[in-house]
Parts: sequence; structure tokens; C-alpha cells
Amino acid sequence: MRAAETPSVGWGLPGPQGAIVSPANPDDRRYVRVQTQLWDAVKEMSATRPAESIPVAELAQTADVSRAVFYHHATSPAALLATALIDDLRPAFDQLAQEMKAPGAKYVDVWRRVYLSLLDHVVRHEGIYRVMSAEESSVSSALESYFEQAAATYVAAVSSHLDDDPPTALWQAMAIAQTARDMTAVIRAWVRTNLADPPDRVVDTYFTLAPPWQLARADETGRITLRRGRGHRDLPPRADQPRD
Repeated sequence: MRAAETPSVGWGLPGPQGAIVSPANPDDRRYVRVQTQLWDAVKEMSATRPAESIPVAELAQTADVSRAVFYHHATSPAALLATALIDDLRPAFDQLAQEMKAPGAKYVDVWRRVYLSLLDHVVRHEGIYRVMSAEESSVSSALESYFEQAAATYVAAVSSHLDDDPPTALWQAMAIAQTARDMTAVIRAWVRTNLADPPDRVVDTYFTLAPPWQLARADETGRITLRRGRGHRDLPPRADQPRD
């Protein structure tokens, strides 16, 4: 999955290639009803073929709406699918973001729930992810952009508790990009192994590969020292530090 440019919209709904689909007015029942019809239709159709190959006319007919109504909700079937998938992920990711920022957060436990919520989402949309895992797509790019937005919140929360040298902009950018790629890699690997392993085992396996900063635990004061974390004893000294 190739990362698309992440729009600066906080926890918004990024569509493929940076397109943003405006959220529905929760008080507009007709809008929400039609949106649900469109989301149901695109998810059903995308479980058998790439969303990029679905004609708008066919999707509109399946959803029992006009082409004009479709374009009031999305710029393309792929953009519509990306919005629907992200909307499904967002409640759990928002809740976990708040937990990550809370005083005394147990980061490893929160990371576990992040990945378990992601895997639960994949199970509920298994057919779609089987299709997407076969090749790169604008939908997978939009999802990775959303993962970067979520990761930015998680990285900022952990960074604020680091007791070592303050993390540089480069470190944070790398951590965000790495986290987004890890999420897409976990999805792709699980789908390609036919979802044979249960979610708990998938997360345990990921933790054997996760970067040490994701496995760091705060001390009684709430501070994190990465040099005491797993694997950091093997790190080479920084370029500005003397070597033994």
C-alpha cells in the first residue's frame, strides 16, 4: 500500500489522492439514508473487484440513487469506499487516541487495542481487503494516509513522555511513517496468510517485530526512557557521541 499525501484535516475523512468527502449533516436524515445505501452498495461491490473499476452508473443503480445524487456524496466509487472504511475505523481510533493521551497511559496495552480494533475491522470487511491486498490502489493509499493521521496523535503522546533527548522532527516523521506502514503491512500479511491466525496471535507476532518505542513502558513518574527499552542496548551511539 502506497502512502498518499496526508491532508491537514485532523481526524477528517481523506479520500483517494487527497480528495476530502464532506461529512453528512447528522440532522439530515435523507442524506444519511442515501449515504448508507451508497456505502452498502460500494462495500458489497468492492468485495468482488477493485473499487476503481466500478462504474458510477452501476453503483448508483445498485444503491437505487441517481448519478447526480452519487456525486453529491463522493467524487468516485473509490473515494466513497475509502470514506466508508475510514468512517468504520474512526470511532475506535478516536477513543484509543484519547486513551493514548491520558495521564498514566499504558502504551503497550493501548497499542494492542489499536491493532485488535484494526483486525476486527478487517474481519468485518474481509472480502474488500482480499481484493485490495492483491495490488496497489487509491483506496489503500487513502487508508494509509488516515493511518498516518492516527499515528501522528499516538507518536505525539509518546513523545511528550520521553525522558531522553527531545525527539527531533525527523524522528517523529519516521515514527509516523513507520507506524502507518506497519498497519498496512499487518493487514496485508494477515490477508495473504488467509486470516489463519487469530487476532491475538497476529498482534503478538507483530510485537516481536515492533519498534522499541512502541513497546516502551512509563515508570512511576510517567516518564519513558527508550535506552532502557527492549533492543536499545544494541543500538549504535549517535553520530555526536563518542564510540567505545
